[in-house]
Amino acid sequence: MIRRLPPLLTILLLLAMPLMGPAEARALKIVAGTSLIEDIVRDLTDGRAEMITLVAGSSCPGHDSANPADFVFAAKADAILVHAFQRNMPQTAGLLESAGGGMRLEIIDARGSWLVPEVQRKATRDVAEVLARLSPETAPDIGKRAETRLAGIARAEAEALSRLAALKNTPVAAADTQAEFVRWAGFSVPETYRRSEEMTPGDVANLVDALRGRRIAGVVDNFQSGADAGLPLALELKVPHVVLSNFPGSSEDAPDYFSLLRRNVNQLAGLAR
Repeated sequence: MIRRLPPLLTILLLLAMPLMGPAEARALKIVAGTSLIEDIVRDLTDGRAEMITLVAGSSCPGHDSANPADFVFAAKADAILVHAFQRNMPQTAGLLESAGGGMRLEIIDARGSWLVPEVQRKATRDVAEVLARLSPETAPDIGKRAETRLAGIARAEAEALSRLAALKNTPVAAADTQAEFVRWAGFSVPETYRRSEEMTPGDVANLVDALRGRRIAGVVDNFQSGADAGLPLALELKVPHVVLSNFPGSSEDAPDYFSLLRRNVNQLAGLAR
């Protein structure tokens, strides 16, 4: 005999079904090479992915190393997403080896400065593609969030270039790790320089001589490769010294790409004569 549910209970169950919905998809476990990748993954998964990040935003990618907790997490991770330059670094190789072949290596091969909006757009698309492969059941949501992020990048780009329009073609000296972004921002960069430990006093003197006649508006350093590398140049030439960052999380006011872009633009806008 078929027993029917009381009408009121049937109605309550039908009303509850849309709220209950399908079972939650399993949260992805991701090892992110840097905070740039971490930022995109968190955005596209709405913060649901479990993650560790190999290189903190305040660190130089070439100087960080994996710690024991990273190896424990990596053993159960779905994939490790790294930049092309991290492919052969010891920290990447060590984590892959510790996972015993059970973790996928995904290279996010967006070349150039990820601060530059066009490069950031490619990185977003590439990460979205990887995440959709890893979690097909959430691919539609990842795609929607990727489109929202891409639209946000376009708005941020327009705002940044508008803010800096008055400084177009202004000459500055820049750390080689910031030169691409500074040129995108509209400045001219007649001279670049390396990390402070890679420059001799003679190199600094030669740079000062080369820049004296250029009437540069400032010296732009990169936080991760040495915030004071260009300070001797700025002091000698009596021009402003600003420090930009290449990675989110390097300061409390720049936890993601969008706030990092605004912060860097604000720094450059301070070079107005």
